[in-house]
Amino acid sequence: MITTLSGRLRQTGFTLLEVMLVLLLIGLLATTVVLNFSGDSPEQRLNKETERFQQVFQFIAETAMLKQQEWGLVLNPGSYQFVYFDGEKWQLAEQIKAATEYKLADDIQLQLELEGLPGAELSLLSQLNWQDDDEVADSEQPPVLPQVFMLSSGEISPFRLSFQLGDGPDKVSQTVGTDFTIPLNRSDVITVR
Repeated sequence: MITTLSGRLRQTGFTLLEVMLVLLLIGLLATTVVLNFSGDSPEQRLNKETERFQQVFQFIAETAMLKQQEWGLVLNPGSYQFVYFDGEKWQLAEQIKAATEYKLADDIQLQLELEGLPGAELSLLSQLNWQDDDEVADSEQPPVLPQVFMLSSGEISPFRLSFQLGDGPDKVSQTVGTDFTIPLNRSDVITVR
């Protein structure tokens, strides 16, 4: 009778391996649920976009110095891209993937500030005639001209670029810019009221 009672007690419990397996499965399911339902906050989304811009801009500015070429930043509504001057005209930089047109999310707007920055009145770059007048008349589409210049000497035309996300009281903003050289300065994400 003693052997039968001890045999029953062994069969009624769970083994340590079974308990650990159940805990592992619960942990995996909880992780999946948390990852699926936790999206980036607006501040995190905006910070990712400005960080990407900052890194690509620095890469292109360093490329301009290494290749001894003049490069520029072209801003369009909802996107930005980089161009280079081939000695005759501005060309789209299709050979460098990071320099091609990058489209932002629909709810992110760009606002460029060039006026009123240190050295803006001394910048003669924007006053130069970068395109041949005959070329402009012959072409069907307007020439691509950059708003911000990155020179082979390492100088950059002063600018401030604001990335803004959202509307109304939930609008957040972050600014990236420089006064003449890299690295770019990036502000904290702020809520615009």
